[in-house]
Amino acid sequence: MPKCDSFTKYIPATFAWVLLLGTTTLFFYFPCRYYIPYPWVPAYQGVITLFVIANFTLATFMDPGVIPRASPEEDREDDFRAPLYKNVEINGITVRMKWCVTCQFYRPPRCSHCSVCNVCIETFDHHCPWVNNCIGRRNYRFFFMFLISLSMHITSIFTLCLVFVLYHRDKLTEVDTIIAMVIIGIIVLLVIPIYGLTGFHVVLVSRGRTTNEQVTGKFKGGYNPFSRGCPRNCCYILCGPQYPSLLKASKYVGKPKRYPLSPSAISTITNENQVKTYMDNSNGVRNASSNAYNKLSPGRGEGSDTDMEPTASQSQDCEPTPPLQRHGSKSNFFLPPVEGGDSPHKAGHPQQQQQVRGPFTRGSPHPRP
Repeated sequence: MPKCDSFTKYIPATFAWVLLLGTTTLFFYFPCRYYIPYPWVPAYQGVITLFVIANFTLATFMDPGVIPRASPEEDREDDFRAPLYKNVEINGITVRMKWCVTCQFYRPPRCSHCSVCNVCIETFDHHCPWVNNCIGRRNYRFFFMFLISLSMHITSIFTLCLVFVLYHRDKLTEVDTIIAMVIIGIIVLLVIPIYGLTGFHVVLVSRGRTTNEQVTGKFKGGYNPFSRGCPRNCCYILCGPQYPSLLKASKYVGKPKRYPLSPSAISTITNENQVKTYMDNSNGVRNASSNAYNKLSPGRGEGSDTDMEPTASQSQDCEPTPPLQRHGSKSNFFLPPVEGGDSPHKAGHPQQQQQVRGPFTRGSPHPRP
């Protein structure tokens, strides 16, 4: 329930609760005792009473559909916003969305700012002082069912009290009869406002409108894009989905999960000698196969300056030089290096050459047959 700071706002709601509970209690304690031989009468009236109180409670204390205000960060971002109105198309009808200066966002269709509660309400119907709450998207169903059940409640109580007085008209001075006549008088004073309000909302539900739209004249004489037809409008109000409260949005958002990382999965370099820094000024021209050859060639450092420097004849516009040749082949990189020389041909014995070459012939990747 939105917070209404003024204490006087609680007076109508308190009066409504006292009148409802007090009148019902007097009926069950005095006239209803004479209907005990007919057990269906107290049972029926008890069920209706519970239904009235339950719907009245939900309409009073349930969140009507409050849209939270924009955060300060969002407010600063929207300082240079678009015009005060935005138009959206719903079922072929252009609907205007107005910028709310207080809540700092564009109100959705059918949303309005309540001047009493000072919040924006989804599908705003009206602010009811008798429940001290706004009637909107989330609690309109219970408010409507409260009106229907209250009309049935006062009708049945009026009928039962009237029958009781007629059967005891020769005992008008007794307490039970006096209480029954007091209840009849209270219902007579309230029956026209309650029946009138109930009938008004029955018409609104059948047309798919809200009290705010009816009073302000929206869609008057025109097509209502929110209407589904009379039967479907009634089914939607009574049996439609119950939308979650936006005030508790964190309840529907998953909590962040944290996964601990074992210390063995983290490698830390503690020695500066383990870090090798290279400077490549070739601008991407240097051939990668030349680097592979240099790694296979003995006597050349892995990070020597000769490896990393381009030749004097290379430039960004010319093609890179072909890799160095070994044994007449430009791609003979399969021979492992031999200690004491760049080529295995420098070895003294053919058997040693064969041992160095292994099962491959002249650098071929395929083994000899």
